[in-house]
Amino acid sequence: MRVLITGATGFLGTAMQERVPPGIEPVAMGFSRGERSLDVTDQAAVGRALDRFRPDAVVHLAAVSVTADADADPTRADSVNVAGSLIVARATARRDIRLVALSSDVVFDGRHAPYAEEAPTNPVNAYGASKRAGEAAILAEHPAPLVLRTSVLVGRDRANRRAFSSFILTRAATAAEVHLYENERRNFYPVTSAAAAVWECAGATMTGVLHIGATTSASRFEFGLRLLAAVGLDPGLAVPERGPSDRPSDLTLNVELARSMLATPMPSMEEVIEEVRRDVLVT
Repeated sequence: MRVLITGATGFLGTAMQERVPPGIEPVAMGFSRGERSLDVTDQAAVGRALDRFRPDAVVHLAAVSVTADADADPTRADSVNVAGSLIVARATARRDIRLVALSSDVVFDGRHAPYAEEAPTNPVNAYGASKRAGEAAILAEHPAPLVLRTSVLVGRDRANRRAFSSFILTRAATAAEVHLYENERRNFYPVTSAAAAVWECAGATMTGVLHIGATTSASRFEFGLRLLAAVGLDPGLAVPERGPSDRPSDLTLNVELARSMLATPMPSMEEVIEEVRRDVLVT
C-alpha cells in the first residue's frame, strides 16, 4: 500500500516516518524541507504529485498548526488550512484515493466539554476557525474522507516545531521557571501514539469524523507538573498562570468511539506521561 503524506516533515509526519508499518510504502512530501516538496495550495502541483506517485491513500497533515502563527497571519492560515485542504480533497476525490486528514480540538469553544464527534463546533480564534473551515471543505469535496481531530501532541522534538513537551523540558533543564496555563484543558497525546493511529486509519475504511487522544484531559500546568516529575526535574519550576481569552478553557475530547474502532490504544494520562518520558529519553 502506497501512502502519500503531506506535511511529512512536521512533528507528526516525522514520527510517522519513524514508524512505517510493514507493507506500507510512504511517499513523504514536505513544504520547505525534505527530499520531496509539495505546496498544497498549488492545485496543479497537487495533481501532478498524485498522478506521479499514484497513492492508495493520502494522509493530509500540511497545515499552519501553531495558534500564534495563525493569529499573526490569518490569511496564510486560511490559504493552507482551508484552500489547501479543499485542493487536496478535490484532487483525491477525482482520483478515487482514500483521504485521512488531521484536524484539531480547537474547532470547539471550550464551554461544553467533553466533546463527542457530533458536538457543534464554535472556534474562538483564527486557528480554530481555519481548521473548522478546512474540515468543512474536506467533507464537502470528498465523498468518503476521515477527519481525525486530536489534541496537543507531545514527545521528543523531532522537527524543530516548538513541541509543548520540549518547551517544558528545555526550560526546566536550565532551572528556569516554566509558566503554564491552568485554565486550558487538553487530551495530551503522545506523537508516537498519534502516528500509530494515523497509520492504522490510512489502511482502514472508516469515514466521517473521529477523535483521537488520551482518555482523560489535564491542564497545561497539571501536565507540566507530571512530566517534570516523571523525568526527574523539579516540578516546582512549573508556575501556573491564566491563559489569554482566545484560548478555549476546556477542550476535553470524548475518545470512546476511537477506543471501540481502533486497535491503537487511547492511553490514560499516566500512560501518556510514561510514553513521553520514554520518548524524550531516546538518544
